[in-house]
Order: sequence, then C-alpha cells, then structure tokens
Amino acid sequence: DKKKKKTESAFATRLHFNDGTVLAALFISPHATPYELHTELRKAISDLFSDTEHPRSEAGVLINLKALDRATAARTVTAIAALSRMAAWKPISFGQRAPAKSAVLARLEWTSQLPARQLEDCKSQGLALGDANNLVRTLADLPSNELNPLNYRKRAREFAREHKLSYEFWSISDLKKKKAGAFLAVNRADPQSEAGIAILKYRPKGAAKKSSAKTPVVALVGKGLCFDTGGYNIKTGSYMLGMHGDMTGSALAIALCGYFARIGAPFEVHAYLALAENLISPTAYKPNDVVVACDGTSIEVIDTDAEGRMVLSDTLALVRRTKPALCIDFATLTGAAIRSLDTRRSAVFSNRQELARLAVEAGDESGERTWSFPIGGDYRDVLKSRIADIAQCAPVNNADHIYAATFLSHFIGDETPWVHMDLVSAENKGGLGLAGSDTTGFGVFWTDAFVSKALHSTELKGGK
Repeated sequence: DKKKKKTESAFATRLHFNDGTVLAALFISPHATPYELHTELRKAISDLFSDTEHPRSEAGVLINLKALDRATAARTVTAIAALSRMAAWKPISFGQRAPAKSAVLARLEWTSQLPARQLEDCKSQGLALGDANNLVRTLADLPSNELNPLNYRKRAREFAREHKLSYEFWSISDLKKKKAGAFLAVNRADPQSEAGIAILKYRPKGAAKKSSAKTPVVALVGKGLCFDTGGYNIKTGSYMLGMHGDMTGSALAIALCGYFARIGAPFEVHAYLALAENLISPTAYKPNDVVVACDGTSIEVIDTDAEGRMVLSDTLALVRRTKPALCIDFATLTGAAIRSLDTRRSAVFSNRQELARLAVEAGDESGERTWSFPIGGDYRDVLKSRIADIAQCAPVNNADHIYAATFLSHFIGDETPWVHMDLVSAENKGGLGLAGSDTTGFGVFWTDAFVSKALHSTELKGGK
C-alpha cells in the first residue's frame, strides 16, 4: 500500500506457519525517527523475545536487513539487540508469584549488508544498552523494604565488584564531617541512619590513577530516595503510592557506570548515589528551618516534600570540588515537569546553552526525547529568602521544575559544565520506545548519545 508507506514511519504484518515458524515483515521508512523506530519495533516483534508460559528450549530469530541502507540498518541492529534483552525483562516478584524458572533468551541470527565488524559492534552496544535499561527498571520496581539505603549499598558494592569498579561510601558520620547540612536535614527522621552517598568509579585501561586532561571525568549524580513520604508536608492518598521509585535517578547512575565500563569508554565515569529516605518523626526537618550546606550556603526550608533538591545540593557541591569535565544529575524531582510535558519526554536544564541544545538533539537521536527549559536569571529572584542565602523552593508550585533546577545550579556552580534531567519519563503508561513496561528505564540511551556529543563539543574541548 504505497499511500500507507508514505504516511507511516513503520508498519508490520505477520504470517504463522504450521511448524511454529513466525514470519514478521516490518516496513521501516528511512525518514522514521529513532523514537518511531523503537516504538514500532516493540509493537511488532517484542513478543518474539519475551518469555511465554511455555518457553521453548530452542528459540531463534532470523533478522534480514538487506533492504535497508547502512545507516538505518546500523541503528536497527542496535535497537533490535537492545529489544531482545528488554522485551524479556520482568519485574522481580515474590512468594507464589515468583517465577519457577527464568526466561529463555532468543538466539539472534542476522543477514545484513553491514561489514561484519560493524554488525558485531552494533549488536554488542545494543545488548549492553538493553541490560543497563533492565537494571534501572529492576531497581526502580523493588519495594522500599527490599531496597532501603542499607540494602542498596550492599547491591552497589557487589555491582562494583562484578564490573571491576572502585567503590566508596560516605556515611552519615562522614557527611557530618563534610558539614553537608542539607543532606543531613532529610535524614533526621531516619532512626536507622544508613543513608549516605555511594560512589562508584570506572577508569579506562591505561588511565592514570589521578584524573588528568587526557582522561576526562564524567560525573553522574543520582537522586536515591528509597522512599518519600513528603515529610511534614506529607503526601496524600495516591501521591504516596509508588514513592519507592523515587530512587530511579540513582539507578540510572549506577547502571550507566556499569554500561560505560562494559563498552570500555575512553573517559572516566564517577557515579554518585545520594541514598536516603524522607520519613516522618519528631526529629524530622520542618518548613522554615534553616540548614547550611557543605559549601556554606544557608537554605531556608519551604517544603519538606522538596527533599530531592536537598540531598542533591550537597552531593553536587561535593562533586563540584572534583572539577569533572561534565556533570549530569538525574532525579524524579517535580510534578511541575510532568504537568509541562506529560510523561513522554523528560525535562533537561543546563548552565551551558550549547549543552542544553545538545541534550535535546541527543534525545531526538537516541529515541529518548527531551525538552529544554531555562534556569537562572530572574528566576533566582523567587528563591530569595529573608533569613537565608537561598530558599529551597518557591512558596507556590508554578514552574517548580525551573525553580528546582535554578536552586541546584547554585551548588554545582558556573565553572562546572552541568545538565540536570528531571525524569518525567521514568514511568509512562503502556511503555515508551523500546520499553514495554510502565517503568521505562528512561535515560540510558539518551546518556550514551549525549555524553559523546558533549565531550566532543567546543564547549567542553580542553576542559578539565
């Protein structure tokens, strides 16, 4: 149908044979965007890779891409390889719902005009991206009694060992010595005091132990609120349901550190997981409290449910001291960003105009779409406090995503190239792109595309 081909980026048809063979034919327009490609691939063939009630001991998928031009074929190979892992993912279940046996992963066979080396590289990258996405979704779906700060630390330490990463943990005692008052304020209500900042570091082979201009450092900072009650500004009704996923930013940071180590990235990656819980007790922090962050900035608390920017402010200030070439922080931070974009794109902010542009461009090219918002300038006026250096947030929620990013920008400083991602798309009903679950693992593909662009940009070249 020529008319259909002109109006649709992709469509599929399928034939079933008596011997169990399934032939799926997918038409892909060369003009299809990566997001459209990922969405249509998921809808058309994801069930070929997913577990069934009676998984076969031998499952093979033959993929013929000879009709595609090389560029389209390369991105399709990467997408299908990622999909082969992502489609088989299921959230961890407990008790009688726990699966009796694991899924059988399909064997992939390819026919393509791509050179053998390029084909293998695309497959390897896709599998690594898919595994990283699966890790984000697994961590984000774990209930908070399974993934509290203590258990999270144990997982992070084991993950570091498996991926040959260095591991360090700054405990509450350490943060007191660092005078991280903003982070410590959120932790006041936690009787266990197992919160802190877990740090995983990847260094490429041959890199010096101390970072240098020859080996740039990319710092990834993740909000790791294992549960968020809202504190004294308590969440009501359904707004508290699902708050075990408020650590998704940290899940991204750890998964990406492992991903870059797996592909042998030529730059260092330092992942900072800001792990805590925002609870309620007689010792919890309160509105109008004034606390002092580790950089000496006094903060007037406005809303205890804005705890994410509190733990991130100290974490970013500590990262700032290390002078990375690039810093990216990930956080499920504001409802305002969701109201601005819905959940199909995530919001990005930067203290560099060029990085903001590249952040949107990377979203379009990776299939994980983003939209850029302004920060700073006269938006800082709303964060003025009568008694402190800065107010935690605006008294009203208008454009809170912009005020939150403006607040964070104060702590990372102007000298550090920085991008903040408000993870609007951490969940999307019915899935998003290649992810078929409501929990999307959004950010892995975007970061892979963005970091490469950023480190080669004129903005960062020559940066330390």
